[in-house]
Amino acid sequence: MNERIVKFKPRNQDKVFILNNILWNSFNIQWAENDTYQLSFTVYDDGSDLFKIIAVESSIFFDGQEYIIKTLAVDYAAGVSTIQITATHVSNELANLWKYEVNSGEKTYTVNDVLAFYLNENNKGFSYQVIGNFDNQQITDLGNTNGKDMISKILSTWENAIFYPDNRNIRIYNKKDFYQNKGKRLDYLHDTSEVQLNIDSTGIINKIRAIGTEHEVTTTKEITVTDSNGDSWGWPFPNVGEGNFMGGQLFGVNAGGEFRPNGFHDGLDFGSVDHPGSAVHAVHGGKVIIKSYMGGLGNYVVVHSDGYNIVYQEAFSSAGKITVNVGDTVKTGDVIGYRDTDHLHVGVTRQDFNIAVGKSFTNDGTWLNPLDLIKSGGTGPTTHTETEEETHTEKYFDDFMVEDKDSIAKWGEHPAADMSDDRFHDKNAMEAYVRSKFQLEPLISGTANESSNIKPDIGEIRRLEVKTVKLVTEVIIVGFTWYPFDPTQQTQLTLNNLPYSILRNNTNILQKMNEISTSVTKTISKLNGGNMQELEETLKKYIDDKLNNNTPTTPDTPKPQHIGKIIDVSEWQGVIDWPSVIADDVTLSIIRVQHGSDHQDLKYMENLQQCISAGGKYAVYAYFAATSTSDAQQEARDFYNRTQKVVAGKQQPIFYAIDVESIEMSGDVTQMRAGVEAYMSQLNALGVPDNKIVLYITNHLYDKFNLNVARPGAIWIPSYGQNDGTLANSLKPTHPYDLHQFTSKGSVKGISGNVDMSAEPSEKFKELIFSA
Repeated sequence: MNERIVKFKPRNQDKVFILNNILWNSFNIQWAENDTYQLSFTVYDDGSDLFKIIAVESSIFFDGQEYIIKTLAVDYAAGVSTIQITATHVSNELANLWKYEVNSGEKTYTVNDVLAFYLNENNKGFSYQVIGNFDNQQITDLGNTNGKDMISKILSTWENAIFYPDNRNIRIYNKKDFYQNKGKRLDYLHDTSEVQLNIDSTGIINKIRAIGTEHEVTTTKEITVTDSNGDSWGWPFPNVGEGNFMGGQLFGVNAGGEFRPNGFHDGLDFGSVDHPGSAVHAVHGGKVIIKSYMGGLGNYVVVHSDGYNIVYQEAFSSAGKITVNVGDTVKTGDVIGYRDTDHLHVGVTRQDFNIAVGKSFTNDGTWLNPLDLIKSGGTGPTTHTETEEETHTEKYFDDFMVEDKDSIAKWGEHPAADMSDDRFHDKNAMEAYVRSKFQLEPLISGTANESSNIKPDIGEIRRLEVKTVKLVTEVIIVGFTWYPFDPTQQTQLTLNNLPYSILRNNTNILQKMNEISTSVTKTISKLNGGNMQELEETLKKYIDDKLNNNTPTTPDTPKPQHIGKIIDVSEWQGVIDWPSVIADDVTLSIIRVQHGSDHQDLKYMENLQQCISAGGKYAVYAYFAATSTSDAQQEARDFYNRTQKVVAGKQQPIFYAIDVESIEMSGDVTQMRAGVEAYMSQLNALGVPDNKIVLYITNHLYDKFNLNVARPGAIWIPSYGQNDGTLANSLKPTHPYDLHQFTSKGSVKGISGNVDMSAEPSEKFKELIFSA
């Protein structure tokens, strides 16, 4: 038996004490691979001053390792005072080491690179080691998280990594270097008195069909379009007229405009020097359909007439400088606002403006030349040539079957569902990915008790034998509970033959059930004077049968959850009668909080409060309008803080959705991924995990954005088709999705006018809704 030396050091003191007032049979060490490393025990009041100074954040030293007290449970009963102590390994203090810097963008890292980025020159005394070899991996926007998040990032990025520290020396092992066979065995009724195993062949997968994912192939052709000039055209600054333009001000691709993506300018710029004047006049009559703010456009206004959408942007420092409002009718020459910046940008398109703005730097005919239209103004119908796109889909590679012949020969065919993944455009890469999902042998997981209470060696592989059923296999010890001071309590081992990422879900359940069995039987025995052997055996058998699926009872079958209407709303829906909305079979309402940081939705507070009061399930969303990663982080903070300003202490949103539907990041589409990653990481830092974040990605820019779609909890994509309010006449998105926004012209009781509606939630999205 180990020498009874457990040391205690109060926080902020140098003196170390030996604890002698421990209930020794309560003292235990618990370790579980990549999960738990702690000790717990109970001390009693022996009348010493030492008992009085035991406090959280103090240190416990045992077996060469330091632990930090995190929880104390004080019990006063029958004149006896005790404290139950739980102390986590000192390596968990990584949570208090914050790395504020961010290594922005998607970059290639080794495990050592990640550790060095966080831990070099740290002031917490942490060092690090990497044992074994690891492949290089891609990580986006590393940083602005704590040291515990660093470990989680390593374990999720390198699935063969094991975290096993030595005090403040952070050690990352390759799994094959961590687990070693040292010639020991577990022989039932020889080395162990009890073995509980799950041997499960239902998880075998040895055959999967790989499906080639589709991508859009676009061809173009020129068509002749007749313009209907129902109203005259004019100049925004009539006193100057056409005036003079430099190359960078002109529409299209011109010398001087090379600084723009593709060198393309989607409109015509009227500078305050070459076109002086404050009052901005309408260049064409029509109806005002949009007055808003957008990153890159500033405050802007859109006028619609004769099939044209005309946008006036970048001229107004505030919304008050625009004198017209949505619904107003203007004529050519009417003043629509007052320029107080260095230029006015005029753009003209025949497309829906919200779609056209996503093609601001694409010279495909979406945007028209304002100079040509204004100069031909009032001359009657004219014709012009436009480029029309025809899009069809093709597969990157033909579908093919992947199978493992050895496993099939041994266990028969065990096919799984078809697998597709739009990340893979190469057949060989897809095959390797599919094979990584195979499970070629039955799964074995369970627990065993050592015949003694010795501490197992970390990383042991043992030969397991149960001769009565002729079972011989190798297992790894992935967890244990060890009572070093009580020889009557056998060491409890957690076993598996699986990688840790699969293992933990199975073995933790078994371990917890075994603990429940032991705890309950001991409690009943004590309450009934110890004469409970028959009852204990019956109870143990019942729980063991449950663990091994032998109990001839059928559990209740979960009833399918009903999915009603799913809507998203903003200030554009006006005043909403929320009780009527919820009563109209609305399962989920997704409520806008902001458009970027600068525009707070005018109705979001009212909508959140009344939706919650009406008993509705809700989520929140924000339009992404950031110009940089730091701007994205600020938007995320504003999004979270504005939401919490209303709902703190109340029902929390089911998720936070980021609306990504236009090219932001100062117009650089290649930076969109970095911006969205920074946004999500900031939400993480505020307490919103990835699985509570949803990305709304416009379908036609999905590929260009190249967002990390594997990270968030769900993907939400709009695709309308006829946009007549029905799902039947909509078009499915051409990319994988968890929710399909199928129309902007839905109808719900309690809302006057149209409302966006979504349908076809995936099982993952349903889990989001019904787990809340």
